Amino acid sequence: MTHTQRIERCRPAAQIIIQLILAISAVTLSGLATPTPPGSCQKHVVITGYWPPTNEMLRPWSTDPELNPTGWIGANWGDYGFDVHAFFPEFPPDGNPMNDPFGSDGWIGSPASDLRVDFQDTSADFWRIMDDYQPTILIATSRGGQIDWELEASEGGHQGPQADPARDWRADEHGADSYPTQASIDPRSWHAISTYRAGQTLDSQLPLAQIAAATRALNLGNVDIDHHGTSGNYLSGFMGLHGLYYHQLAPHSVAAGHIHVGTMLPVDSARALMEATLHAVLSEFDAQQLPCPN
Repeated sequence: MTHTQRIERCRPAAQIIIQLILAISAVTLSGLATPTPPGSCQKHVVITGYWPPTNEMLRPWSTDPELNPTGWIGANWGDYGFDVHAFFPEFPPDGNPMNDPFGSDGWIGSPASDLRVDFQDTSADFWRIMDDYQPTILIATSRGGQIDWELEASEGGHQGPQADPARDWRADEHGADSYPTQASIDPRSWHAISTYRAGQTLDSQLPLAQIAAATRALNLGNVDIDHHGTSGNYLSGFMGLHGLYYHQLAPHSVAAGHIHVGTMLPVDSARALMEATLHAVLSEFDAQQLPCPN
């Protein structure tokens, strides 16, 4: 038998051995490979505002260069693994809606704004933002009263003098529809306000005790958790209920709730209180271990 004949005779056996080695290596390497984290998608936090000081408070977290010319600070905010996005209306010409008649454009916000203080506009914008960003955490804020940082423990539960859920709410006196009617708001909004009424409420899903501790430590104003009421039956309560209803609908949502911000609170103080709130909320969660939106 020649040398060449010996090589040709051994080649099939050698090929089989090589294939076995490759198969064993593949199995070994697959066992050593790092599995894909369950929450490998980017997680979003959405914060909403209405009247001052909330819109001014939230500017640094807006990605709109017209609303925030100094630049967005929300990317991986605080190194917690969440991107933070803010949405709020503007009130030209002087930024103060209290100078304008109730229900006027100056009162509810510029027509070009997100989340004007109007039932129909808020409903449409809210669900567009939710559908676009699918936030894991949602914090709604609005102008309150004498309490500088009021954490609302529940929302909904209203009942007006008529059976129509739209009449549970105070008229915004703007546009063709002053109330949140079934025909004029998103079906999800209608389901929320027609389900959570007449004493039926939803509880805040924010870590209220942790937020209260973190914000009180700053000594920038009085902080309270409202365990006895809701955000009311105007747009503050409408938005607060929307946030908690979204939390129910979205399996990936882990926290949602509403905060009333005092009318006389300076913007710098309000911003510091929001930063403390974000630290308190985001530190409760490991972003990489949270589920991704569907």
